[in-house]
Amino acid sequence: MLQNQIIDQLNDFLKNYLNLSYPPLISKDNISFFSKGDFEAINYKRSDMNAVKTIHWFEDFYFYIQVNFSRDYLQKMISVSVFQGAVTDKRKNQLFRAEWDDHNIEAESRPQPHWHITRDKANFENFSELINSSDDVETSSFELFEMSNDEIYDTKKIHFAMSSNWQLNESPVHKIDDAKKVVNWLEGLMEHIKYELIN
Repeated sequence: MLQNQIIDQLNDFLKNYLNLSYPPLISKDNISFFSKGDFEAINYKRSDMNAVKTIHWFEDFYFYIQVNFSRDYLQKMISVSVFQGAVTDKRKNQLFRAEWDDHNIEAESRPQPHWHITRDKANFENFSELINSSDDVETSSFELFEMSNDEIYDTKKIHFAMSSNWQLNESPVHKIDDAKKVVNWLEGLMEHIKYELIN
């Protein structure tokens, strides 16, 4: 079945790519799979924030992947988050997410795959944590920061297209219908991100 092929091939790829001694994707229900790492982080998705364990990728960058299927396996979602932080940091900060959703809807209009920018949310949480443990003068500074933050559009809601077909007058939605395509996408994605972060 496609879902088994996707998970098996992703595990093979990630184990080799990240030089791990174990297949990183685990599941308790064979519906939701997530990478098992050692470094704490907060993964921001929509209005949710979930504690996750990231895998060290390179330098001060960390990686987390989650793959979800609907109970009938017709809907698929792959979410890759990149984090940054020193090894000694208690919590790594999320920079962005790359996602590829296939909701099995012919009229889907949101580009698939796509990016979500989440860095500002991590900055806000870190600043909030700092101020909440400080004095009244800093608290009033935080209130000003909160007011200005409310005036800036929340970009994490936007699906920034990663691979559209607009130039061909075709749909910007790519279906998840082949495990090898998923692995090729993830490998290209990780190589591109690594190149951009290093250069």
